[in-house]
Amino acid sequence: MKNTYKIKDLAQVRLLADPLKLQLLQAFAESPKTTKQVAAELGESVTKLYRHVDALHDSGLLVVVEEKQKRGTVERTFRAVAQRFEADHALFADEAGEAGADAVREMLRVSEGEILSVLANASDDDDDQAIVMRIRGRASPEKIAELRATLKDWLDSVPSSDQSAADDARDIGGLIAFYRID
Repeated sequence: MKNTYKIKDLAQVRLLADPLKLQLLQAFAESPKTTKQVAAELGESVTKLYRHVDALHDSGLLVVVEEKQKRGTVERTFRAVAQRFEADHALFADEAGEAGADAVREMLRVSEGEILSVLANASDDDDDQAIVMRIRGRASPEKIAELRATLKDWLDSVPSSDQSAADDARDIGGLIAFYRID
């Protein structure tokens, strides 16, 4: 399995804007599983998840790693094609037109809802508080390259699944946009 998969298709971006599909992809990135196993992990109905899993598989984000005959049906075990997914910036360039802009808006809307929910239910525990900030700065091209490299290194260090801390592990989320302002 790849560490990072570069998404080059707006349909895949739209799929990952759906919070449930993103949860499913994360579960399958942790280890190969059946839809039934993921349904139990997420506390969802397996019948509710089948169409979402099929959509992720049909789009190329999940692969079948095993098929078993089970009581007259075929049980498929899936895994994600990578640990992390990154959208190709060309999908959102001017040439992509309104479809690219709509995909970005949907991703921002989903993130906005998640962030607002977290802030509304915030605790006083400093270790658990969300960090929400918008920054603007000025730097030389060399410093910008250094900041970009540091950010990429940090992202590479964030595991999609920390199996060593499975008992007390918590899900985290983030939205990162690092861009040059003209």
